[in-house]
Amino acid sequence: MKKYSLLFFSIIFSYPLIAQHKDSVTFTLARAEELFLKNNLALLASRYNISAAEAAETQARLYNNPVLSAEIAAYSNTRKWFDAGRQGQKSFGIDQLITLAGKRNKNVLLAKEQTNQAKLSFYELMRSLKYELRQNFYTVIYANELVEKFDDQMQLLQKIIEAYDTQAAKKNVPLKDAVRLKTEYIQLSVDRNAIVMESIAAQQTLQLLMDTAAVIIPVKEPSPERNTPALPDLIVKARQGRSDLRLQESLLKEQELNYKYQKALAVPDLSVGVGYDQDGSYVAHLYTLRAAIDLPLFNRNQGNIKAATWQVKAAEIARTYKQNEVDTEVKASFSRLAEAEREYEVSQQSFDKDFPEVNRSVIENFNKGNISLLEFIDFFENYNSAIRQVNQLQKQRRLAWEELEYAVGAPL
Repeated sequence: MKKYSLLFFSIIFSYPLIAQHKDSVTFTLARAEELFLKNNLALLASRYNISAAEAAETQARLYNNPVLSAEIAAYSNTRKWFDAGRQGQKSFGIDQLITLAGKRNKNVLLAKEQTNQAKLSFYELMRSLKYELRQNFYTVIYANELVEKFDDQMQLLQKIIEAYDTQAAKKNVPLKDAVRLKTEYIQLSVDRNAIVMESIAAQQTLQLLMDTAAVIIPVKEPSPERNTPALPDLIVKARQGRSDLRLQESLLKEQELNYKYQKALAVPDLSVGVGYDQDGSYVAHLYTLRAAIDLPLFNRNQGNIKAATWQVKAAEIARTYKQNEVDTEVKASFSRLAEAEREYEVSQQSFDKDFPEVNRSVIENFNKGNISLLEFIDFFENYNSAIRQVNQLQKQRRLAWEELEYAVGAPL
């Protein structure tokens, strides 16, 4: 009965990992990013926004259409209905609006800047989603590595439990010792299950980002040798490469262009045209030239010009704030990476390659009766804790590099 209960716990806690390998696909990081750029629905929608902005820019370049007008005689007491023949009356005119003060060019520049903003928004979305992809990619990698190590430990412990169950049935060892070992097995299973759940959550995010229903098995590639650039160089690079900062600068430029456009709107536009009047003026068959312009007596666009002035000042402050935010993020990421590297180096010195062999040696000595149950469990718990901590430090180091690249906005 005890064996069946142990098997039950083993199946329950192992099930998520078993399920995760159905319909699975192996991906390198490069291949995952390639599929992400191709399939991600949020990026596809953002690309359409760029196309829409480019269409608006094309529209801004178009000139105003000419206006054609016509007038014919409808009724007179002395003439017939709709008398528009040779002796009747009709008139025609064609007028063209001519924008002054460079309004059209200024409007084109505004539309062009808005297209640039759509592109920068796309790059910023791609930067954020790619960072999320990489975070979850490495989360799955390190979770799977830790699960494999825990599986090895659980298999070793299960063999000991089976031997203890046999000996307990023969009254050679106390039953409480077998129960204590099973409790340790269950605790290890719970810890393993928490890691599997973390892996499954990261899997869901990867599937959503890559728009695929297949379970993704990431391939861990060797980490390249890297030298961390100096902090001032990283800040300069971030100011040049961060798409969100460039977007804020574009918003400032848009407000400056809008200010110039609003000032241009204060200048009235000119309408010119030609006309023909058959018999409705002081002479027959009259050809005319005409022109019209608003008199800026009351509305000189004062309110919009003043509003544009304040919008420029607000955009300048927002740009400065974003720049300070970028600098702070780079400094914080740089510090976190330095700490992660330091902790990783310490762990490499403390938890060396001989530890797994020491673990097996302790288990063998325990099986031979050279080590007490309490000594074995104490070592077993500490060893499993060390496995998890080293795995976490390796993951933390990897993600710290990714965070710094994300903060800088460019590969290092």
